[in-house]
Amino acid sequence: MPNTNNKGFMHNLSLVPAGLRYKLMIVFCLMSIIPLMITVYIATNFVFPYIGMTGSLGIVIAITIFIALLGLVLAKKMIEPIIDIAIEAKLIAGGDFERSIETKEEGEIGDLAFSLNTMTDKIRTNLTELKSYGDKTREINAEIHRKVMALSGLLQIGNLISAGTELKAVLDILAEKISLLDDSCPAIVMLIDSDRDYLIPYATADVENPEAAKTSFSLKRGFFARLRTNVHLKDIIIDSENEQQDEHIDLIRQSFGIKNIAVVPIIVRGNLEGAIFMGNSKDNFAYKRDDMELLHVFSKQAAIAVENDLLLKKTEELEIKDGLTQLYNAKFIKDRLEEEVRRGMIYQRPCSFILFDVDDFKPFCDKHGRMAGEAVLKKIAKLISDEITPVDRAGRFGEDEFALILPERNKKESKDIAEELKQKISELHIVRSESKDQVSITVSAGVGENPIDGISAKELIDKARNLVKQAKEEGKNTVKA
Repeated sequence: MPNTNNKGFMHNLSLVPAGLRYKLMIVFCLMSIIPLMITVYIATNFVFPYIGMTGSLGIVIAITIFIALLGLVLAKKMIEPIIDIAIEAKLIAGGDFERSIETKEEGEIGDLAFSLNTMTDKIRTNLTELKSYGDKTREINAEIHRKVMALSGLLQIGNLISAGTELKAVLDILAEKISLLDDSCPAIVMLIDSDRDYLIPYATADVENPEAAKTSFSLKRGFFARLRTNVHLKDIIIDSENEQQDEHIDLIRQSFGIKNIAVVPIIVRGNLEGAIFMGNSKDNFAYKRDDMELLHVFSKQAAIAVENDLLLKKTEELEIKDGLTQLYNAKFIKDRLEEEVRRGMIYQRPCSFILFDVDDFKPFCDKHGRMAGEAVLKKIAKLISDEITPVDRAGRFGEDEFALILPERNKKESKDIAEELKQKISELHIVRSESKDQVSITVSAGVGENPIDGISAKELIDKARNLVKQAKEEGKNTVKA
């Protein structure tokens, strides 16, 4: 194995580690010794003895030293620019690309300085371009990330809509996703009221002021009145490039703590049904085209959710049968009762209404399970359906309520029917599959007749409900008329 210590010692003794100035001095000394010795030798042995100037040896030596020093000055003048260039080059190599080499020298040294400056300029330009590309790359990556998040949010919202999720839950998620588009900015999804005069906040995200999140906005005047003319998806934008001032804008900015505002209407079949509102407090900010396009996509998702909700409500209005019991639903019973009451008033004929309420239905479901409760409702519904005449109408009126419309029946006849049904319901065999135990179910009932107990469907229903309440207070399994 080589002796590394000896190698390091020899390396330290060599001229390699020395600087250029030190080496120049060594070279000068070495080069000056031989000429000086030759000059002294010639002068002493050949020149001065013949001309009688043996005493002038000191002058000769002085002249020789002067010439050597002059050579040193000239060499130093030649070497110093190179040393300066080397120092500057080292600083540049260390990362200080703002430096430049200044030299008045011409020739090779000037060319070297010029070449180094040119290389530095190119490096500086390339670094600037790289930084610019880096900034652009970060912006592109941020934009891609934002759009991926938006796409993910849209897919999630689409899945919720497809699954029939209620409108409020869908719009809550939508408001949250819109807020994330701009660093958790305030976002509100507003829907138009039934009178179509106000926009009412329906879902909010990152709105710090609770009162602002509950504020309704008039469509007749102020900032949001512009939406009445924006039914063709024209946006309302307030930012550094679209600055507008009025008291309504100032009030909105103050309420939500924002400077910039973007509003996109929610259009369903050409009608204004709401709006998406978002904003931020950034200085010198302008909404980009991509920002508004994303808002448009979210507004279309909101429009789909709103339209689905409207269609669902219309479908429910058109449905007349209860899905569980296959009896008529509450809306049909109310409408039909109103018709029968009017007919009875016109032709002076009786029409009775019976309301049954299952006793202790909730405790039964808590004890035996929801499916057992549904089985009970189905059995009661079948029994009632089998016992009534073709002109009578039976329906499920509530979760555990059943209603009967009995045209041409007075209160006494209707009470007898109610008593008979009550008895048969109590005799139903409700068998639990796990324990095989027999469980009995009872009902309480209220009976009303027009015009004695009311001249409208609402009055008859309210009367029957009050009678059911009395029956339950008196021990349940009772018919009150």
